[in-house]
Amino acid sequence: MATLTLATVEPCGRKIGSSGSCGKEVCARSDSFTTTVGSYTPSCTPSPSVYGNSSEGSSTNPRQHVVASVVAWDQIYLGAKIQPFAKYAHCTEDLHLLSTFLALAQPPELHGDGIKTLLRAVRMLRLCDYCAEDICSVLAHASAYFKDVHAVCGGKMDSNEVAMVLVCLIYIAHSWVQDETCPLHVWHKHLFRKYCTVRMLNSAVMRLLEIRNHKLRLSTAELRERYECLCKELKQQKHQQAAISLHDGSDEAN
Repeated sequence: MATLTLATVEPCGRKIGSSGSCGKEVCARSDSFTTTVGSYTPSCTPSPSVYGNSSEGSSTNPRQHVVASVVAWDQIYLGAKIQPFAKYAHCTEDLHLLSTFLALAQPPELHGDGIKTLLRAVRMLRLCDYCAEDICSVLAHASAYFKDVHAVCGGKMDSNEVAMVLVCLIYIAHSWVQDETCPLHVWHKHLFRKYCTVRMLNSAVMRLLEIRNHKLRLSTAELRERYECLCKELKQQKHQQAAISLHDGSDEAN
């Protein structure tokens, strides 16, 4: 992530999650935000027993079953690229959420490892017990932030770095949207350990905040458009899953 590292930028010392409100009231917050690695360890960190100690995590999912066979891969954005990595999703809904997120962010072409990392990032939000609507708000913000980052750094980033930048932006967005946040060192442990040091990751986050002029609030119209797009996809998948469950139940009864 060398193109995003700015050695002269120092953390301000404010701990993440120190103030603010929920995502539904995000527009009431101040226009600027800063974050750094701190010792704050909230209750929303992912459970090691579920996520595993390995930085790669577990390819199996004990909490929810990913039914990749019910996904119409040819009808979702980047479906052919997401399909081989479906096992890294926390649930089937997340496959559609990632597809919609990428459609909103419009990053350059992503390779397989990048897709896998992004699925694992969304999975970590699930394991932190953030509700689906809050995750939609986080992804809505992160997709908007990427426009400015790509305008500044787009020509300098390879496919792998694009994915890592998107994960960094998801981290920043969750720090803005949520009261109780998962510290950066936890994100590093599960998602970035093989890619960079915590210090380099912290510098990259500060650089991304600088590109946004430390302003993370979106306009009401932009936030609503992106948030509703993600929530609409989420509702459609819930309806489909309910229909599948009802059909399976009818088959068993017969």
